Amino acid sequence: GRPGENRVDGGGSPSGFSLKAGKANGNEVVVGLIDMPVQGDETLSEFLLPEISLGSDKPGNSGIPSHGTSMAHTVLKGVELGNDGKSESSVRILPVDVYGGDETTSTFQVAQGIYEAINAGASIINLSLGGTETVPLMEQMIREASQQGILFVGAAGNTPTTEPTFPAAYPDVLAVTAATKDGQVAPYANTGDFVDVMVPGRS
Repeated sequence: GRPGENRVDGGGSPSGFSLKAGKANGNEVVVGLIDMPVQGDETLSEFLLPEISLGSDKPGNSGIPSHGTSMAHTVLKGVELGNDGKSESSVRILPVDVYGGDETTSTFQVAQGIYEAINAGASIINLSLGGTETVPLMEQMIREASQQGILFVGAAGNTPTTEPTFPAAYPDVLAVTAATKDGQVAPYANTGDFVDVMVPGRS
């Protein structure tokens, strides 16, 4: 892609979950989802905070779930699996739209999205997007936020290569790649040495 261009990684159909939104009482864990718009549905709406929109005003295709919607489902399915059998969670998702209906976004908009999410109370930042260019300003921004206790999680990429994908390859980002059912790296996933963990990917 073009320098500074970021494309979304992952996606597909939303993951089903039966988790319910428990009362937060000011103790919610806020996940800043830096992505495409999230289309609220019956299962998601109770977990969603008001969206921050930094993208253009170009309307997206509302007929199919956006990448942001799929990632919101995926985040909540992960919370459910790690919730020790509890049926409720105080996790909330803060959608930060940095695409606005476009297929690509700029590194500047991603950085702005991170900044806005942290200012709005996010303690975890999900970055299921990436490009091949390293940007020192973004790396510094992530490093400083990480030192303040913000956890960054980034997609390693959906290209079977070992080349680094940024922002996942920055040292302060937990880089995640996809695994098959038998625990091997998925054939479509990045296997670079910057990858920190594997999680089940799409079939």
